[in-house]
Formats: sequence, C-alpha cells, structure tokens
Amino acid sequence: MNQWNKIWANRTADIAISDDIFDMFCKLKKADGFDTQETDGYYEAFFKEWNKRTDQIEQLVGMIASVYEVGCGSGVNLYLYQQLKKLAIVGGCDYSEALVQLAGRVIQTKDLQCMEADCISAEPKYDLVLADSVFQYFQNAEYGMRVLETMWEKANKIVVITEIHDEEKKEEHLNFRRQCVENYDEKYKGLDKTFYTKEMFQKFAEKTGAECRIVKPGNELYWNNKYVFDCYLIK
Repeated sequence: MNQWNKIWANRTADIAISDDIFDMFCKLKKADGFDTQETDGYYEAFFKEWNKRTDQIEQLVGMIASVYEVGCGSGVNLYLYQQLKKLAIVGGCDYSEALVQLAGRVIQTKDLQCMEADCISAEPKYDLVLADSVFQYFQNAEYGMRVLETMWEKANKIVVITEIHDEEKKEEHLNFRRQCVENYDEKYKGLDKTFYTKEMFQKFAEKTGAECRIVKPGNELYWNNKYVFDCYLIK
C-alpha cells in the first residue's frame, strides 16, 4: 500500500443526507478531497464540467444505460447519474472503506466494493467505465495501464479517464504547487503523484482498436486544470 492509499483508506466521511441534488454534490465532492480551495463558484464549476462531460459522452456513443466507476469515492458521479440521468444500473469500487460506505448511502446498487483498482473484474459489463481523478494516485504508470486494460474489457461503449496528470507538464505542475503550498516538498514527501504521457493512451488505442480522444478539461477554477488531460477511449 502506498502513502496515498493509507490517507484515503483512513479518510472519514460523515455527512448529512439531503434531497437537494446540488447540495449533495457539494458535500460528496468535499468528502472526496475537493475541499482545499475557497473560490467563488468552485463547486458550480465542477457541476458544470460534469454536465459537459456527460453531454460529450452521449454525443460520442449515444445514450448510456449503465456506469461503473473505478475509484468511485463517495459515489458523487454515480449519484448524479442516478439523480439526473435516471440510471438504474451503476456500480463502483474504491479502496477507502469509509467512502464506499458513504457511496452506499447515496446510490442504489448491488455492485459496490471496497477493493484495489487492479482487482476489478471484466464482468459484469457496463456501457461507460469511468475513472475520475484517480489515476494520479496509483503507485506507478504501469499499474494505471493494467487497470485500463480491465476497464476496457469491462466497457460496452466507452472508457473515460479524467484528470490524468500530464508528464510533459510535470515540472511546471510541481513548481506551481510549491508556490501555492509552503514547504510543499516536505509536506508531500512520499505522496508523489503519478504522471502519464498522452502517447501511453494513444498506443493503447492502437493496440485495442479504440478511438482515442484526448480532451482538455474546462474547469478554470480548479488549480490542476492546466496540468492535466482527459482521455476518451471509444469502442
């Protein structure tokens, strides 16, 4: 278990459930660690980005009837799919037991497990298999690509991976974080993020016959936005 695993495995997630979808979205995003910025419109920007991404997916592969999320955390994405898209079939996994328990409170599913990402099974299959802002926490890029292989097998229509940390912008990214966080290298010792090249995903697409689309996320209020990319792999 790497240091990030330990942090997420020990994370607590006790929130009050409400009927307000946006209120729940904000609470679940905070539970997933998106609570370090105090910018006006911060959560509205993430909500807008979720809707934009969902529209892009539907434009690429048509209507989605089922979603599985690797590293689902609090279940925020699956929650929105059930509340806004009325999907009956969702599933996911995460290595934080506290977050999996929280997800179990807000989504309706029998396919929710606490386990490592590389333990997921190719069955049952889902139209969309998603990993949202988790690949950077994997122990190395090789691990991430192994997870991707199973995600691809599990998907009927499309695999979407968001917030992939761009190897080309690694030093620029780290220097920015050092400016934002005092004693960054000391505070984050042993908590390195994993960076990937776009070519890794393009080569995977060539190998599998997937259509690969590298997409720039549009949430300008999020401090990582300039240094990451999203990847859509279409069957």
